[in-house]
Amino acid sequence: MFDLSAYALRFLEYLVLMVLFGVPLFGWFGSRRSAHADALAGWPLMGVLLVSATVGIVLTGADVVFKAAGIMGMPVADVDRASLGWYLLETSGGRAAMARGALLVALMFVLGWHRRRGKVEPAFPLAATLAGGALATLAWNGHAAAGEGLSGAIRLAAGIVHLLAAGGWIAAVLMFLAILLRGKETSGNGRLRSTHDLLHAFSAMGTIFVGALVVSGIAHYGDLTAWSVSTLFQSTYGKLLLFKLVLFGGMLGLGALHRWVLVPRLGRALTSADPAQQVRALRRSVAAEAVLAILILIVVSVLGTLSPV
Repeated sequence: MFDLSAYALRFLEYLVLMVLFGVPLFGWFGSRRSAHADALAGWPLMGVLLVSATVGIVLTGADVVFKAAGIMGMPVADVDRASLGWYLLETSGGRAAMARGALLVALMFVLGWHRRRGKVEPAFPLAATLAGGALATLAWNGHAAAGEGLSGAIRLAAGIVHLLAAGGWIAAVLMFLAILLRGKETSGNGRLRSTHDLLHAFSAMGTIFVGALVVSGIAHYGDLTAWSVSTLFQSTYGKLLLFKLVLFGGMLGLGALHRWVLVPRLGRALTSADPAQQVRALRRSVAAEAVLAILILIVVSVLGTLSPV
Protein backbone atom coordinates (compact mmCIF):
# COMPACT_ATOMS: atom_id res chain seq x y z
CA MET A 1 0.00 0.00 0.00
CA PHE A 2 1.29 3.45 -0.92
CA ASP A 3 2.05 5.28 2.34
CA LEU A 4 3.16 8.82 1.63
CA SER A 5 3.68 9.63 5.32
CA ALA A 6 6.17 6.75 5.73
CA TYR A 7 8.13 7.85 2.66
CA ALA A 8 8.11 11.48 3.81
CA LEU A 9 9.42 10.46 7.24
CA ARG A 10 12.26 8.44 5.70
CA PHE A 11 13.14 11.30 3.36
CA LEU A 12 13.24 13.84 6.18
CA GLU A 13 15.41 11.57 8.34
CA TYR A 14 17.90 11.12 5.52
CA LEU A 15 17.98 14.84 4.70
CA VAL A 16 18.21 16.14 8.27
CA LEU A 17 20.86 13.68 9.44
CA MET A 18 22.94 14.15 6.29
CA VAL A 19 22.87 17.92 6.81
CA LEU A 20 23.66 17.42 10.50
CA PHE A 21 26.72 15.36 9.57
CA GLY A 22 27.83 17.24 6.48
CA VAL A 23 27.56 20.82 7.76
CA PRO A 24 30.09 20.49 10.63
CA LEU A 25 32.32 18.43 8.33
CA PHE A 26 32.12 21.21 5.77
CA GLY A 27 32.65 23.87 8.45
CA TRP A 28 35.63 21.97 9.84
CA PHE A 29 37.18 21.81 6.37
CA GLY A 30 36.39 25.44 5.55
CA SER A 31 37.60 26.93 8.83
CA ARG A 32 41.00 25.24 8.81
CA ARG A 33 42.45 27.93 6.54
CA SER A 34 41.79 31.66 6.80
CA ALA A 35 41.52 31.89 3.01
CA HIS A 36 38.39 29.72 3.20
CA ALA A 37 36.95 30.90 6.50
CA ASP A 38 35.64 34.18 5.07
CA ALA A 39 33.18 32.25 2.92
CA LEU A 40 31.57 30.90 6.11
CA ALA A 41 31.74 34.15 8.06
CA GLY A 42 28.40 35.29 9.41
CA TRP A 43 26.69 31.94 8.89
CA PRO A 44 24.58 30.79 11.86
CA LEU A 45 26.08 27.31 11.65
CA MET A 46 25.52 26.59 15.34
CA GLY A 47 21.85 27.50 15.01
CA VAL A 48 21.49 25.28 11.94
CA LEU A 49 23.03 22.35 13.78
CA LEU A 50 20.96 22.81 16.94
CA VAL A 51 17.72 23.01 14.96
CA SER A 52 18.72 19.99 12.87
CA ALA A 53 19.57 17.96 15.98
CA THR A 54 16.23 18.85 17.56
CA VAL A 55 14.34 17.90 14.42
CA GLY A 56 16.39 14.70 14.20
CA ILE A 57 15.29 13.66 17.69
CA VAL A 58 11.64 14.33 16.85
CA LEU A 59 11.93 12.36 13.60
CA THR A 60 13.60 9.46 15.43
CA GLY A 61 10.71 9.31 17.88
CA ALA A 62 8.18 9.37 15.05
CA ASP A 63 10.13 6.67 13.23
CA VAL A 64 10.03 4.41 16.29
CA VAL A 65 6.25 4.78 16.58
CA PHE A 66 5.65 4.15 12.86
CA LYS A 67 7.99 1.15 12.75
CA ALA A 68 6.45 -0.43 15.87
CA ALA A 69 2.97 0.04 14.43
CA GLY A 70 4.00 -1.41 11.06
CA ILE A 71 5.69 -4.50 12.49
CA MET A 72 2.86 -5.25 14.91
CA GLY A 73 0.17 -4.54 12.32
CA MET A 74 -1.71 -1.95 14.34
CA PRO A 75 -2.76 1.69 13.79
CA VAL A 76 -0.28 4.29 14.97
CA ALA A 77 -2.82 5.56 17.50
CA ASP A 78 -2.88 2.14 19.20
CA VAL A 79 0.87 1.92 19.83
CA ASP A 80 1.41 1.75 23.60
CA ARG A 81 4.38 1.67 25.96
CA ALA A 82 4.68 -2.11 25.82
CA SER A 83 4.76 -2.10 22.02
CA LEU A 84 7.42 0.60 21.97
CA GLY A 85 9.48 -1.23 24.58
CA TRP A 86 9.37 -4.42 22.57
CA TYR A 87 10.42 -2.66 19.37
CA LEU A 88 13.25 -0.71 21.02
CA LEU A 89 14.71 -3.63 22.95
CA GLU A 90 13.99 -6.64 20.78
CA THR A 91 14.66 -5.43 17.23
CA SER A 92 17.85 -4.24 15.58
CA GLY A 93 16.01 -1.24 14.13
CA GLY A 94 14.81 -0.26 17.60
CA ARG A 95 18.27 -0.54 19.13
CA ALA A 96 19.66 1.53 16.27
CA ALA A 97 16.99 4.17 16.95
CA MET A 98 17.98 4.28 20.64
CA ALA A 99 21.62 4.76 19.65
CA ARG A 100 20.59 7.48 17.19
CA GLY A 101 18.62 9.31 19.85
CA ALA A 102 21.45 9.07 22.37
CA LEU A 103 23.97 10.40 19.85
CA LEU A 104 21.70 13.31 18.93
CA VAL A 105 21.15 14.22 22.58
CA ALA A 106 24.91 14.11 23.17
CA LEU A 107 25.37 16.28 20.10
CA MET A 108 22.95 18.87 21.46
CA PHE A 109 24.91 19.04 24.73
CA VAL A 110 28.17 19.51 22.82
CA LEU A 111 26.68 22.23 20.62
CA GLY A 112 25.07 23.98 23.58
CA TRP A 113 28.34 23.96 25.55
CA HIS A 114 30.32 25.43 22.68
CA ARG A 115 27.58 27.97 22.00
CA ARG A 116 27.80 29.25 25.58
CA ARG A 117 31.56 29.62 25.10
CA GLY A 118 30.89 31.64 21.96
CA LYS A 119 33.14 29.46 19.78
CA VAL A 120 31.83 27.46 16.83
CA GLU A 121 34.91 26.01 15.15
CA PRO A 122 36.10 23.78 18.05
CA ALA A 123 32.73 22.01 18.01
CA PHE A 124 33.01 20.85 14.40
CA PRO A 125 35.15 17.67 14.77
CA LEU A 126 33.15 16.17 17.65
CA ALA A 127 29.85 17.32 16.14
CA ALA A 128 30.68 15.64 12.83
CA THR A 129 31.67 12.44 14.67
CA LEU A 130 28.45 12.27 16.72
CA ALA A 131 26.24 13.20 13.77
CA GLY A 132 28.07 10.68 11.57
CA GLY A 133 27.29 7.97 14.11
CA ALA A 134 23.63 9.01 14.12
CA LEU A 135 23.53 8.96 10.32
CA ALA A 136 25.17 5.54 10.22
CA THR A 137 22.33 4.07 12.30
CA LEU A 138 19.97 4.68 9.38
CA ALA A 139 21.64 1.69 7.73
CA TRP A 140 19.39 -0.42 9.98
CA ASN A 141 16.32 1.24 8.43
CA GLY A 142 16.85 -0.41 5.06
CA HIS A 143 18.32 -3.47 3.37
CA ALA A 144 21.91 -2.89 4.53
CA ALA A 145 21.38 -4.66 7.87
CA ALA A 146 19.37 -7.58 6.46
CA GLY A 147 22.31 -9.78 5.49
CA GLU A 148 24.01 -12.52 7.49
CA GLY A 149 27.58 -13.69 8.01
CA LEU A 150 30.53 -12.15 6.23
CA SER A 151 28.43 -11.10 3.25
CA GLY A 152 25.99 -9.34 5.56
CA ALA A 153 28.81 -7.55 7.40
CA ILE A 154 30.25 -6.30 4.10
CA ARG A 155 26.83 -5.14 2.97
CA LEU A 156 26.26 -3.28 6.24
CA ALA A 157 29.68 -1.64 6.09
CA ALA A 158 29.05 -0.61 2.49
CA GLY A 159 25.68 0.82 3.45
CA ILE A 160 27.21 2.90 6.25
CA VAL A 161 30.00 4.20 4.00
CA HIS A 162 27.39 5.04 1.36
CA LEU A 163 25.34 7.05 3.86
CA LEU A 164 28.33 8.99 5.17
CA ALA A 165 29.72 9.79 1.72
CA ALA A 166 26.28 10.86 0.49
CA GLY A 167 25.80 13.02 3.57
CA GLY A 168 29.12 14.77 3.07
CA TRP A 169 28.50 15.41 -0.61
CA ILE A 170 24.86 16.50 -0.38
CA ALA A 171 25.49 18.81 2.57
CA ALA A 172 28.41 20.40 0.72
CA VAL A 173 26.23 21.03 -2.34
CA LEU A 174 23.55 22.66 -0.18
CA MET A 175 26.13 24.75 1.66
CA PHE A 176 27.73 25.96 -1.56
CA LEU A 177 24.31 26.84 -2.95
CA ALA A 178 23.47 28.84 0.18
CA ILE A 179 26.82 30.66 0.03
CA LEU A 180 26.38 31.50 -3.66
CA LEU A 181 22.79 32.66 -3.14
CA ARG A 182 23.79 35.21 -0.53
CA GLY A 183 27.15 36.24 -2.04
CA LYS A 184 27.64 39.61 -3.67
CA GLU A 185 28.59 39.51 -7.31
CA THR A 186 31.38 42.08 -7.29
CA SER A 187 35.05 41.46 -7.92
CA GLY A 188 35.96 43.64 -4.95
CA ASN A 189 34.19 41.32 -2.54
CA GLY A 190 36.81 39.33 -0.63
CA ARG A 191 34.19 36.79 0.35
CA LEU A 192 33.65 35.93 -3.30
CA ARG A 193 37.36 35.20 -3.65
CA SER A 194 37.30 32.99 -0.54
CA THR A 195 34.21 31.22 -1.92
CA HIS A 196 36.09 30.46 -5.12
CA ASP A 197 39.07 29.18 -3.13
CA LEU A 198 36.81 26.98 -1.00
CA LEU A 199 35.09 25.55 -4.09
CA HIS A 200 38.47 24.81 -5.65
CA ALA A 201 39.90 23.23 -2.50
CA PHE A 202 36.82 21.11 -1.85
CA SER A 203 37.17 19.33 -5.20
CA ALA A 204 39.63 16.81 -3.72
CA MET A 205 37.25 15.90 -0.89
CA GLY A 206 34.40 15.74 -3.40
CA THR A 207 36.39 13.20 -5.40
CA ILE A 208 36.81 11.08 -2.26
CA PHE A 209 33.05 11.21 -1.63
CA VAL A 210 32.29 10.15 -5.20
CA GLY A 211 34.78 7.28 -5.07
CA ALA A 212 33.33 6.06 -1.77
CA LEU A 213 29.80 6.26 -3.19
CA VAL A 214 30.71 4.28 -6.29
CA VAL A 215 32.61 1.51 -4.48
CA SER A 216 30.13 1.16 -1.62
CA GLY A 217 27.18 1.34 -3.99
CA ILE A 218 28.52 -1.49 -6.13
CA ALA A 219 29.27 -3.63 -3.05
CA HIS A 220 25.91 -2.94 -1.42
CA TYR A 221 23.57 -3.26 -4.35
CA GLY A 222 25.56 -6.03 -5.98
CA ASP A 223 25.28 -8.20 -2.88
CA LEU A 224 21.65 -7.19 -2.39
CA THR A 225 20.60 -8.27 -5.88
CA ALA A 226 22.94 -11.29 -6.04
CA TRP A 227 24.84 -9.49 -8.84
CA SER A 228 21.91 -9.98 -11.19
CA VAL A 229 21.74 -7.42 -13.99
CA SER A 230 18.28 -8.66 -15.05
CA THR A 231 16.90 -7.53 -11.66
CA LEU A 232 17.49 -3.96 -12.71
CA PHE A 233 15.01 -4.29 -15.55
CA GLN A 234 12.45 -6.73 -14.16
CA SER A 235 11.47 -5.29 -10.79
CA THR A 236 10.17 -1.98 -9.49
CA TYR A 237 13.21 -1.84 -7.20
CA GLY A 238 15.59 -2.29 -10.13
CA LYS A 239 13.89 0.35 -12.26
CA LEU A 240 13.99 2.86 -9.41
CA LEU A 241 17.64 1.99 -8.85
CA LEU A 242 18.36 2.69 -12.51
CA PHE A 243 16.59 6.04 -12.16
CA LYS A 244 18.73 6.79 -9.12
CA LEU A 245 21.86 5.95 -11.13
CA VAL A 246 20.76 8.35 -13.88
CA LEU A 247 20.31 11.11 -11.30
CA PHE A 248 23.69 10.25 -9.79
CA GLY A 249 25.25 10.44 -13.24
CA GLY A 250 23.73 13.90 -13.61
CA MET A 251 25.33 14.98 -10.32
CA LEU A 252 28.67 13.59 -11.48
CA GLY A 253 28.40 15.54 -14.72
CA LEU A 254 27.57 18.77 -12.93
CA GLY A 255 30.37 18.17 -10.42
CA ALA A 256 32.83 17.75 -13.28
CA LEU A 257 31.46 20.89 -14.92
CA HIS A 258 32.04 22.85 -11.71
CA ARG A 259 35.55 21.54 -11.16
CA TRP A 260 36.91 21.80 -14.67
CA VAL A 261 34.91 24.68 -16.22
CA LEU A 262 32.81 26.96 -14.02
CA VAL A 263 35.07 27.33 -10.98
CA PRO A 264 38.19 28.09 -13.12
CA ARG A 265 36.12 30.60 -15.10
CA LEU A 266 35.06 32.28 -11.87
CA GLY A 267 38.69 32.42 -10.76
CA ARG A 268 39.69 34.17 -13.97
CA ALA A 269 36.66 36.48 -13.80
CA LEU A 270 37.60 37.70 -10.31
CA THR A 271 40.38 39.74 -11.89
CA SER A 272 37.94 41.42 -14.26
CA ALA A 273 35.57 44.28 -13.60
CA ASP A 274 32.42 42.19 -13.41
CA PRO A 275 32.38 38.48 -12.48
CA ALA A 276 28.60 38.50 -12.00
CA GLN A 277 27.90 36.39 -15.10
CA GLN A 278 30.18 33.58 -13.94
CA VAL A 279 28.69 33.70 -10.43
CA ARG A 280 25.19 33.34 -11.85
CA ALA A 281 26.23 30.45 -14.09
CA LEU A 282 27.82 28.62 -11.16
CA ARG A 283 24.83 29.35 -8.95
CA ARG A 284 22.40 27.87 -11.49
CA SER A 285 24.55 24.79 -11.94
CA VAL A 286 24.92 24.17 -8.18
CA ALA A 287 21.15 24.68 -7.79
CA ALA A 288 20.56 22.00 -10.44
CA GLU A 289 22.92 19.66 -8.57
CA ALA A 290 21.01 20.31 -5.35
CA VAL A 291 17.73 19.43 -7.06
CA LEU A 292 19.20 16.15 -8.30
CA ALA A 293 20.46 15.40 -4.78
CA ILE A 294 16.98 15.92 -3.32
CA LEU A 295 15.46 13.70 -6.02
CA ILE A 296 17.98 10.97 -5.17
CA LEU A 297 16.97 11.13 -1.51
CA ILE A 298 13.32 10.80 -2.50
CA VAL A 299 14.13 7.72 -4.57
CA VAL A 300 16.22 6.24 -1.75
CA SER A 301 13.34 6.80 0.67
CA VAL A 302 11.18 4.56 -1.51
CA LEU A 303 13.88 2.00 -2.39
CA GLY A 304 14.36 1.01 1.24
CA THR A 305 10.75 -0.13 1.45
CA LEU A 306 10.81 -2.35 -1.66
CA SER A 307 11.98 -5.90 -2.17
CA PRO A 308 15.13 -5.95 -4.34
CA VAL A 309 14.09 -9.14 -6.14
